[in-house]
Amino acid sequence: MALLLAGLAGLAFFQRATQGAEPSRSIWHQLAWNGFLFWIPLILAGLLFGRARWVLMASVMYGTIGLALDISTLVQTLTHSEAQLHLVVMSVASGLLNFLLIVLGGRGFLEVIPTGESIKS
Repeated sequence: MALLLAGLAGLAFFQRATQGAEPSRSIWHQLAWNGFLFWIPLILAGLLFGRARWVLMASVMYGTIGLALDISTLVQTLTHSEAQLHLVVMSVASGLLNFLLIVLGGRGFLEVIPTGESIKS
């Protein structure tokens, strides 16, 4: 899980480095977007080492929002007359990581060992 979250942050960093920041956005908008793309997954990855189950569900929620954004970006890119291959590849890669985050995080959150204690993965 922590590797998936770090992978999402790394993929976002790679995309930002190759694409560049958009100068038309305000500084607050850029800070909020960078916080969502970089800081939230890194903070969640760090909190996973504390073995709290709620972090798994928070990761599932983050992955769900990320997957929805990836699907909408993919649809928007493919419906334009000139689809950018770079954007399609990044959206598919990020969507796959978000999907795996949802599946593995949900499985880890819902697994319960027979004694009633939760598995802390």
